[in-house]
Amino acid sequence: MIIYNDYGDKMENLNCRPPKTKVGERSFKKIIKAGKALFAKDGYQSTSINDIIAKAKVAAGTFYIYFDNKRALYLYLLNEYSVNIREASTLATEGYNTRLEIEREGLRAFIHYTNKDPLSYKIIWESLFVDYKIFKDYYVSFAQSYIHHLKQHVESGEIRDDIDLETTAYVLMGVSNFVGLQVIFKEGADEIDIDFIVNETMKVLHSGMFTK
Repeated sequence: MIIYNDYGDKMENLNCRPPKTKVGERSFKKIIKAGKALFAKDGYQSTSINDIIAKAKVAAGTFYIYFDNKRALYLYLLNEYSVNIREASTLATEGYNTRLEIEREGLRAFIHYTNKDPLSYKIIWESLFVDYKIFKDYYVSFAQSYIHHLKQHVESGEIRDDIDLETTAYVLMGVSNFVGLQVIFKEGADEIDIDFIVNETMKVLHSGMFTK
């Protein structure tokens, strides 16, 4: 299995083989679940394949049917989060046309996703210590996608044309990342809390933070 960015460029060979039978799918899901739990508890470096096999309750050889090594399992999880987060954002922004609306609903979708599954932060950020190139490729790919969509709104006149879109993309990604953490840190934030935080974030993006 190979991971590609939004433009079809090969980014990383995941070195994993999806199951072809229902029995295999059950074993595959057990390994995925065990890997997530152990990476969350102990981190990537402190988790061994034997730990994963023991927790998943599968034979040692079963792991290697689907994954070449521990890194392959980690990359699969990282790719899964990348795909799921983008899909959540895409679904949430369907039917919205202005960039302001798209940013608002995309942020809300990201917050809901990460609040429901905070392990996504640990898996994504730990890539910095697993392999810097993986970490870099993950965010560069997101930025490229962002820039592509922002250009359309510059052309329509909705976004000013005197700002650097690459920098803007990273600013917006940073906002989403840390506002998402703000919600997680609240431990039990409800819909009212999330609405307030999203609205305050959009206020800053739309009107700025400095008085004239």
